[in-house]
Amino acid sequence: MFSFLNFIQSMLKKLKQNKGLWFTTLTVLSTLGIVLSMTLINFMSSNVAHKTYMKVHRVNTTHLETILDEKYDTLLSIGSMLSIHPDIVKNIKSKSDKSINAYLDTVQKTINTTVKIDPIIIRYYATDYKASLSENFDYADVVISSRTSISGVVVNKNGVRIMAITPVVDNNQTVGAIEVSQDISTVKNSFEKFGKEFVFLIDKTQLAFIDLEYKQGMIQDIDDHYKIFFHDYNSMFYTYLTHINIPKLLNEKYHVDKSFYVDAVEASDINGKIIGAYVIGETGESKDSFVSITQDLIKSVTTVALGLVISLILFMF
Repeated sequence: MFSFLNFIQSMLKKLKQNKGLWFTTLTVLSTLGIVLSMTLINFMSSNVAHKTYMKVHRVNTTHLETILDEKYDTLLSIGSMLSIHPDIVKNIKSKSDKSINAYLDTVQKTINTTVKIDPIIIRYYATDYKASLSENFDYADVVISSRTSISGVVVNKNGVRIMAITPVVDNNQTVGAIEVSQDISTVKNSFEKFGKEFVFLIDKTQLAFIDLEYKQGMIQDIDDHYKIFFHDYNSMFYTYLTHINIPKLLNEKYHVDKSFYVDAVEASDINGKIIGAYVIGETGESKDSFVSITQDLIKSVTTVALGLVISLILFMF
């Protein structure tokens, strides 16, 4: 051990005697130290940024789940009130299809014009006959047979909808069900209140279930796998998404640059089948955006850390 220390001291002494070699060695060691320190600092900064963006992704995902749950509760509440209305129960039992649809149409228009929620569609189902304007019979059969309400996202002739179906019970007998639904674009309105962008990307395989009249002029390609329904979406955000690898985004959870922070999560229908993706975005151009704040903070920390490293290296030599 002592011989090794003596060797080091001897080498340093010789180096100091040769000033050119000594300063060259100091320069090389300092440069290596700075490069190594910068590599470590960049790694730690990137790691901190990744954790920050993943945290935002989890917050957005939780926010999305909360919004959907609130909408399910609202639609179920409307359905529950309608399911106990005497006129609806009486007309379902008497198979008065025209009368029920006329009444539900009036209720639907009243709610859409007076209540501060996004537009809804109301339909009914009966136990022993098919209602003329309804289509989600498989889901309604489950509700009627189990006497249990269900809710979720579905793809039908009217597009991608948030739906809730409630049983209609009379004298302990299930006589039918009430369906209340909203377009998936209503989620966009909820996110806009918080200054965030939202779009729903539909898997192209699901387009076969949507009426041509609804699709015509309303959809646009995002890539080979996904399409978007236009609902007053931010055109800049839409254009931005066309340049992102969506499968990669879904795998990595988020994508960020100076323009936008974007995260995404797969969307499942009421049966658990993947039907598309929820995409949430936030501008990165504003100085007050968390993207700008995060990047500025990392740059500041990196600059300070680099200054300390250089000062330490110069002090040591």
